[in-house]
Amino acid sequence: MDTTKKGDKLEDQAFDVFESQIAEDCFFSRREFCKIFRKKGYYSKDRGKNIIFDISIEVTLPGQDRFSLLFLIECKNYGHSVPVDDVEEFFAKIQQISGANAKGIVVSTNSFQGSAFKFARSKGIGLLRYFSKEKLEWILARSPSSMASSSLASSERSNSYRALHEENHESRYFDFYGCVKDTYTVSSNQFFSSLARSDAEPDFLKALANTEQATTESRLCVPYLEKQEVEDRSLEVLSEIKHEAGAVPLDTICELLKEQSGLVVKHNSRLGDGVLGQISFGPDIISIDDDKASTTERARFTLAHELGHFALDHKRFMVRETCHEEDIAIENTDIINLKDIRRMEWQANYFASCTLLPKEQFEREFFQQAQMHKLSDRGYGLLYLDSQRCNIDTFYRVTAPLMNTFQVSRTVIKLRLIKLGLLNEAQDMPNSVFQPTRSLSRPLG
Repeated sequence: MDTTKKGDKLEDQAFDVFESQIAEDCFFSRREFCKIFRKKGYYSKDRGKNIIFDISIEVTLPGQDRFSLLFLIECKNYGHSVPVDDVEEFFAKIQQISGANAKGIVVSTNSFQGSAFKFARSKGIGLLRYFSKEKLEWILARSPSSMASSSLASSERSNSYRALHEENHESRYFDFYGCVKDTYTVSSNQFFSSLARSDAEPDFLKALANTEQATTESRLCVPYLEKQEVEDRSLEVLSEIKHEAGAVPLDTICELLKEQSGLVVKHNSRLGDGVLGQISFGPDIISIDDDKASTTERARFTLAHELGHFALDHKRFMVRETCHEEDIAIENTDIINLKDIRRMEWQANYFASCTLLPKEQFEREFFQQAQMHKLSDRGYGLLYLDSQRCNIDTFYRVTAPLMNTFQVSRTVIKLRLIKLGLLNEAQDMPNSVFQPTRSLSRPLG
């Protein structure tokens, strides 16, 4: 692809993101005050004619006939870091635009050189690095940067810094990482607000506040579900296939959903490095890389997780999700920082746990093992796990037949027992004492 076509592609992508944010009223300024343009010209007295900019966003303050704030955006689709010369040249063009409170933004598909940061900081230019959604592990129906809250943006500062400074940085969830002076963020609202407010007069800031979106801690669109609601949806699916005993036949569930909704499940897929499974919507396809899963138990949990996304109607909020090996964690959701993603992941993982270990059947099998091993509650619950060898041995003896019956890993069994109040684990138990089997490196949460 030649330089012009590469530049045009980035302009298209950036324009589509900002236009969608404005249209959906999730841009930093409300849509009635904003207009976005592609390749619009603004008059330069020095040249005696217009200077054309890749993208421009005009913000008109209440009661004004003409825009009072102008974001001018230059797109750089390079295979290397953006040099300071490009930022200097862009700033020179902005300086020629008369009668406008113009704020410059350089959008790049790559990082920026250190000297570019220094110049941008001194001149109040914003720097944005864009990651094409095709490369993201999650593709949401809305731009992730428009959904990030201010507190989340603050916690993501280190990732934003690396994304803007390191050429080989890869993004899994966020489409934009931005910097305004020394403020690093994944929130487009915080980025544009910081840039608009930079070196502004008090009267302008007061008027600008009347155009801005109401500040909220989060802009979740995925509804909260109680555990019982997720469990009930799992039970509905199990009831439809008339499951009663033994390992849950996931293939039967897949056949049912294909007949009802056209869902296609592809096994033995060849996915990316570390990717165990993936779901995409429109058309609805689940792909499982059985080779990378390496064990039946891990492949089953990955499939059940993706089925959870489908059964819980997450297609309303996302276009595609990719499940990595390191994501397989039922409880550890802290690694996923975007709240909507975290919520969908937890729901899908809890659905998987409920589906693979149906409550009544699982409890019945567990109590049989408890009776066989003569377990009794001595104040710590029927099954207690700490660093004592006798308790560890008992835990292994009780869970081994459950693993065999349900074809899941010991980690999944353990977490389901805890959720059902059947296992009490010492909080100060060192991780080295109990290491889960490799069938799941971390359970999905």
